Amino acid sequence: MSSPCSLDGIVEQTFAAAFAHHAAARLDEAEDHYRLLLELDEQHAPALHYLGVLLHQRGQHAPGLALMHQAADLAAPDADWRNDLGNVLFACQQFAEAVHAYDSALQLRPGDAQLWNNLGAALRAQGQHADAIAACERALAIDAQLAAAMHQLAELHGQAGERMLSSRYQCMAYVLPPHEGKSRELLAISYYFLGQPQQAAEVCRQWLREEPGHPIATHMHAAYAGLPSDTVPRDYIVRRFDDYADHFDTNLVAHLDYRGPQVLAALLQAHLPAPDSTLDVLDAGCGTGLCAPVLAPYARRLEGIDLSPNMLRHAARHHDYAQLAQAEVSEWMAARTRHYDLIVACDVLIYCGQLENFFAAAAQSLRDGGHLFFTVEQAASNAPAPYHLHPSGRFRHQRAYLEHCLRSAGLHVRAIHEESLRMEMQQPVPGLVVLAGR
Repeated sequence: MSSPCSLDGIVEQTFAAAFAHHAAARLDEAEDHYRLLLELDEQHAPALHYLGVLLHQRGQHAPGLALMHQAADLAAPDADWRNDLGNVLFACQQFAEAVHAYDSALQLRPGDAQLWNNLGAALRAQGQHADAIAACERALAIDAQLAAAMHQLAELHGQAGERMLSSRYQCMAYVLPPHEGKSRELLAISYYFLGQPQQAAEVCRQWLREEPGHPIATHMHAAYAGLPSDTVPRDYIVRRFDDYADHFDTNLVAHLDYRGPQVLAALLQAHLPAPDSTLDVLDAGCGTGLCAPVLAPYARRLEGIDLSPNMLRHAARHHDYAQLAQAEVSEWMAARTRHYDLIVACDVLIYCGQLENFFAAAAQSLRDGGHLFFTVEQAASNAPAPYHLHPSGRFRHQRAYLEHCLRSAGLHVRAIHEESLRMEMQQPVPGLVVLAGR
């Protein structure tokens, strides 16, 4: 070890002081020490390198890069220094040179996940998306919990229009610890998206310990855990759809490829007389009014009901409704005997398990010759129960159960088709579209 009084000792002490100031963001003091050291030893490579980094931090990019290159010429190859050089070049938007710097660092340390991720960023900045994806995937193969690589892959796949892969990487990053401060709901959804419903259920159990009785946590815990259920709690519907309302149309139509209004229009055209504004129509669970343009030509009077006040606020913008009211569907229909010629429940019964009460109320509310249109998500015919709560939080029903409930209510099926109305995880959700008559 050099004596503190020797030149080498003074150089070592000066560099240590400079580096400590630099690490503490005391840039003036750090620069003074680096420059003092270089007066003692103008070829001190570490001082040249880190003074170059410091000058870059101060916006003096060209002089900073010159010093870093000079340091690299003087010292043995160093992966960290070449990574530093790549980072500065990247910040200066010299992406090709950054790729070269990261490549040279990886030749020295090929098992460094962060280096591979940095290379991916530089390749992506050059528009080399396939190579960028490969580099980020290599980073994750080395470090399966590198969030930065997951975020990059999410963005890369999103730019390529691959929403499923993009969402998967977003969810992978979101479920990484720590979980403190993260949305319990988004954590559970992320686990569900990743095919881990039991982990999603555990998140909801923890959520309920923190907020006993929370409607979303209660319902989704039952859904993820596969617990028996007959209906979705009313306070869940109000909370969920009040929150959704402001972006509901965009999310449902654009992201889920929702086709409810189009399917409704086709079925009504096929089985009802041409629209002549003579029917009293109920849009049951009207939401934001997506079906209003389809129903208005048939209606002498169009009424809409929903549990969500915020949904109703958006529905009012259509100006097709003679009345909008906050109400539960079955209760509303049961109180209005022989009141409607057409009742439409599009994407409503997916939030009801047991349907006998709904069909009985609809039959009571319809006039002779009236029609009920509704959609459900379809359960497999060999499922152990006539309906079940799916991990999505929506119910699925067997066709035979629907037909039985309709007959019991005195309604007859005029048309029943298998039709997917939405996509989930880029897969069509099996559905049934039904028109029944009284």
